[in-house]
Amino acid sequence: MNIWTVPLQQTSSPLWKSFIKLRDRLLDDCGGQPAVISLLQSWNTAQLFSANAYEYLRPKGTPVPWVHVVWESWCLPRHSFILWLTLLKRLRTKDRLRFIDIDVSCVFCQDHEESHAHLFFACNWTSTLWMKVKSWLRLNRGMTTINSAVRGLHLKGKAAVTRMKRVSLSIVVYLIWEERNRRVFENSCSSVEPLFRRFQVLFYMILHFHQRDLPIPI
Repeated sequence: MNIWTVPLQQTSSPLWKSFIKLRDRLLDDCGGQPAVISLLQSWNTAQLFSANAYEYLRPKGTPVPWVHVVWESWCLPRHSFILWLTLLKRLRTKDRLRFIDIDVSCVFCQDHEESHAHLFFACNWTSTLWMKVKSWLRLNRGMTTINSAVRGLHLKGKAAVTRMKRVSLSIVVYLIWEERNRRVFENSCSSVEPLFRRFQVLFYMILHFHQRDLPIPI
């Protein structure tokens, strides 16, 4: 039996069917048996065959424009996670809970239905916080929505200033969502100013933690 030419049989086991389908994919990708053998040999470098095979075969989607902002390595993981859910519109905002008999108005302004777009940053309350942050960071772009903020902060480079600007968005989004949940579930609330001070504390804590990774000026 020649492994390169044996046909796929409907009576074969699921494992063997998967193997044959993988063989056919490699043959289609590479254009023939010699090229497939060469590719397999190239994976076997420094005993990393499994890692190289996985990287080649894993499903790959189209890169999203917000990846470097959301998954900035200086961000706290919980901040990145909430920002990720926000951009995917997966937070449990009230407009997604219409099947429950609840008041769907925004807990900050009480004037509009709560939604992702409203919370970030169409609401007057959250917009005021975001404008204070932008002014403090000297960000001159409008960035009046979460999507425009991601585009505006999609900056190249690993300088501390650039990275902290990316970190700032995740902090603000996290604090807004945290404050929203306090108002909904704990019946407690803060004004914009204390939340802004919390933002500054988190900002400096993250910056201080990562200063050890910065190059020493000469």
